[in-house]
Amino acid sequence: MSPNRRLVLIHGFTESPSMWTSLIEQLNDTTLVVSTPSIPGHGEHPEIPVEHTAKSYCEAIIQQIPEDNLPWIVVGHSMGGYLASTLIRITQQRIHAVGFFHSKAGADAAEKIEDRKRAILAAGQNKDLYLAGMLRNTLADANIVRCQPELAQMIDTAKRDISSACIIAAQEVMIERPDNVDFLSSAPFPIHYFLGKQDKSIPLEQMAGEIESLPMASVHIADATGHMGHIECENEVLQWLRRICKF
Repeated sequence: MSPNRRLVLIHGFTESPSMWTSLIEQLNDTTLVVSTPSIPGHGEHPEIPVEHTAKSYCEAIIQQIPEDNLPWIVVGHSMGGYLASTLIRITQQRIHAVGFFHSKAGADAAEKIEDRKRAILAAGQNKDLYLAGMLRNTLADANIVRCQPELAQMIDTAKRDISSACIIAAQEVMIERPDNVDFLSSAPFPIHYFLGKQDKSIPLEQMAGEIESLPMASVHIADATGHMGHIECENEVLQWLRRICKF
């Protein structure tokens, strides 16, 4: 069967497109063409735009997606989802569904902005120490021992591949990103969320307002999961992706 949809998977902060590899292999859907662009400063896109804005980062992502007439299903993890909410404004005529994977469309609250400013300082002082602490905090406490090999690999890879400049620029992008909830409230395409009940990065209780503003959205909550569902509950994520890709 010929492909009739393009699935655009955008990885998260300090990650790379390889986070999607196992899920793509298991999807095994010949009706999909899958694109896994790199966020600037990450993966195969080490260049960082001069302007540290969501728009400039999204423009860099779009350049990595082949031109064709296929409709897009866009799924973003964490920072990838933050960027997806701006990307779909730029390319809304192409969008047929969007998925926020441990992510959201809303802007940061004041407290989160202060956290990001502290992260910028920490990355400038000792980026490896910052990366190790930040990534350990992405897993639910109950999953740290079980997922220790994956966590160790994440930390080692990030220390090797992620620069202080990348961290600082990405935090600045996340601080300044626009709130896209109002735009999505009138979106003509389906909106899907996958949220972790134990997520410390995006606490479930802080998502209540956004979800209430988008009553048409479907929300899946993974009970024993933090911020890394593709590691903590891969099969659950796989089933969620399959639902998103059916329209």
